[in-house]
Amino acid sequence: MLLLAPQLCAADITIWYSHQSESFIEGLVSRFEQETATRVSLVQFEPEKIKAEIILGAQYGGVPDLIFVPSDFLGLYRQMQLEPIPEQWLSTELAQDARETALVDGSYWGVPIIQGNHLMLFYNKQYVANPATSWKSIRTSVTQFQQLHLMPVGWNYSDMYYLVPFLSAFNGRPIYGDLISLNTPAMVQALNFYHQLAQDNVVDGNCDYNCSQKLFIKGETAYAINGDWAYQDLKRELGDNLGVTLLPTVEGKVMHPMKSTFVFAIPEKSRDGSNKKEHIRHFLKFVQRKDNQEWVYQSHRLLPVDQKLFNQVVKQATGDELVILKQLQLAEQMPSLTAMAIAWQAMKKGYLRFKDGLSAEEAAAYMQQLAFTQQQRLQN
Repeated sequence: MLLLAPQLCAADITIWYSHQSESFIEGLVSRFEQETATRVSLVQFEPEKIKAEIILGAQYGGVPDLIFVPSDFLGLYRQMQLEPIPEQWLSTELAQDARETALVDGSYWGVPIIQGNHLMLFYNKQYVANPATSWKSIRTSVTQFQQLHLMPVGWNYSDMYYLVPFLSAFNGRPIYGDLISLNTPAMVQALNFYHQLAQDNVVDGNCDYNCSQKLFIKGETAYAINGDWAYQDLKRELGDNLGVTLLPTVEGKVMHPMKSTFVFAIPEKSRDGSNKKEHIRHFLKFVQRKDNQEWVYQSHRLLPVDQKLFNQVVKQATGDELVILKQLQLAEQMPSLTAMAIAWQAMKKGYLRFKDGLSAEEAAAYMQQLAFTQQQRLQN
């Protein structure tokens, strides 16, 4: 159900966000409120729901002042009716690759705040002494984990963000340039491999994000695939029992997760006076400031987009930080293009058909046809 901005009218700024680390965004906003006495209201959405809510809000009214979303959302700036960001609002210290994630069709549509957003393999040291480097190794341990009443691995199985690293291991990508590429041998191989992991009880195919994270924290799975955003929460819960390593190889081939930035973007709406715009501008300047970027990393281990600070993080990294950065190096940048947004939707619907009985070949063809149809619709 769509949440309407009038419910939050007492605030100077209203923000919708989808980041999994609730404490990160709440802490950042609290720092801003304390420094400026500006009132901010936050509404958190499940990641798979916020895109539809923003588009519906743009069409029928009820959008907030700011949204905090992955940078690939910016490819839908027309559908979301976003306002372009003045270039002078972007920090001069912003890393160039992070800046480019906000640039679509010659305009900036968001302000990057953190980077990474990439998947890794976490493990519980109570059950795993030497973490697996391949899926073959994890498969051979299934019986051992079952004897301990453990599921080997958990992740948000039906989220296509978790399928893409498997696709990459078979030399596939959802898009090449601005061309969607889903009906490929790589997609067929990835779907079959992914499905077989669930069939062989390596992973629970019915477990979503909340389910998989809770089971890992409770010590009911040995491994978990999750993002850098979850590291601090998992560390707080598991302490020294938490381990982090690279995603396992698939038949000897490296998995490449996607990476992106998280950005603040401005939905187009009638502003109630000039103060509103000033509040937004001050907030965006605040969250880009080096001391706040540093607080985000020190408190939540979310990678900064300030280039000098990021260089400092790389130089001083040890232990788990080195693993997080090494996995980042193996990640592929998620394009901020309309084609990427279409590909996500098409993959999801095609995967559901595959789960309901279509062959992998039929599902891949269905994905491609859906993507083509949606592209044609948007162009007309």
